[in-house]
Amino acid sequence: MRALRLLLPGTLLLLGACSGDTQLPFSSDPLQGCFTTSTRKPAEFRIDKEGGQYFVSFERDGHWQREPNALTQASRTDIARYFRDDAEQIDSALIRSAGGFGLFHTKRGASLKAKAGDSDYMALLLIGAGPVYAVKCD
Repeated sequence: MRALRLLLPGTLLLLGACSGDTQLPFSSDPLQGCFTTSTRKPAEFRIDKEGGQYFVSFERDGHWQREPNALTQASRTDIARYFRDDAEQIDSALIRSAGGFGLFHTKRGASLKAKAGDSDYMALLLIGAGPVYAVKCD
């Protein structure tokens, strides 16, 4: 019991240190962070949350350029539009209301046809749709 009391303050200190902007590769919110279309590429787009809304920024010429319009959290109906036969395998998603962008987080064990085995994400980008990978934000 005494050991537990001694460990508790240290644990709380470590948790507090981890709660800041540490630029870790993954957030507790699976829809926030940096993503790339290949594990060999640096981050190509980033999802941030500000004031309760999600925004996407794209890496262009060494700078992040944020899209002005907030993304929408997709409803089950929205998800079914993109994944007609596999909507139940998608946990959560963000989409651009005007189209042309979507980030989809899959449920554990999802077996979507185009899903990469080493990623829990799919994306819809202007260049097409396919797997994306969560990477460290630089």
